Amino acid sequence: MKQTRVLVTGAGGFIGSHLVNRLAFDGLKVGALIRGRCRKEIIKPDPNINYISSDVLNFSKLGKEVKSFRPHLAFHLAGTRPLGGAWGTIQQAYQNNLTGTLNVLQALQENGCRAVIVVGSTSEYGPGPAPYKENQACQPSTAYGSSKQAATQLALLVAKMFGMPITVIRPTLVYGPGQGEKLFLSQLIKSLLANQPFAMTGGEQYRDFIYVDDVIEALWLAAATERGQGGVYNIGTGASITLREAANIVADQLGKAELLKVGVIPYSRDEQFAYCVDSTRAREILNWKPTTDFIPGVKKTIEWFIS
Repeated sequence: MKQTRVLVTGAGGFIGSHLVNRLAFDGLKVGALIRGRCRKEIIKPDPNINYISSDVLNFSKLGKEVKSFRPHLAFHLAGTRPLGGAWGTIQQAYQNNLTGTLNVLQALQENGCRAVIVVGSTSEYGPGPAPYKENQACQPSTAYGSSKQAATQLALLVAKMFGMPITVIRPTLVYGPGQGEKLFLSQLIKSLLANQPFAMTGGEQYRDFIYVDDVIEALWLAAATERGQGGVYNIGTGASITLREAANIVADQLGKAELLKVGVIPYSRDEQFAYCVDSTRAREILNWKPTTDFIPGVKKTIEWFIS
């Protein structure tokens, strides 16, 4: 395994940086593809990490870098999550998430790879019935969800047409140390640590939070499970809690319940209240299951923000 070379696109992101750490710690040679700066506050210095500066939209440079690195395994996490409903949002989402995936898969197909893991999103399901199942019709309601669904369909097509060993995983709401600052838990923790009131909706929306280490384990098992290739797998706890419950847990951990301002913000028009996945396929085929409950995961996340 120490001679195994692994390409990780989107290595500078939240999940990508944790994955790079895990792979390097296990002794694998990691090609960490980054477009911007390295997440040095998350990625630990390691001689097994080789940083590759390239944009997935630049196929010429990307192809040369992939050919030079010659990966045995690849994890495609690069993408963007633009907000809003303008045409520019749709264009940005499809360029990065669909065209970027097309470029990565073509570069990998030309150089050969034992396993390719494409990270999708439960946003692909949209307002469909929950718990989400991989075989249900996707009804994405955002540019991000639609572009990720298109990327999933592309990956499955490439797997069939060229026999590429591709697996798609769809994680739910991933949280943990180093998570994006625009996410609910990050905003909540930072606000309470700064002794600032945190305004939120009534918090009746149900969400399935999954700790980042459990997602990293799912990624690795997807790469290591040959019989799972060509499939799509939900990665979540299978149990959701309301945002109000999540906020109360964080506030209790910090002893700052009085700073929660529940019901101050109105629900958005397209608010999604039911959000939960059925991860039976991942448990049965990938032999994966989550091991970190929400409260211990929140404690680790808070500790990271404090440090």
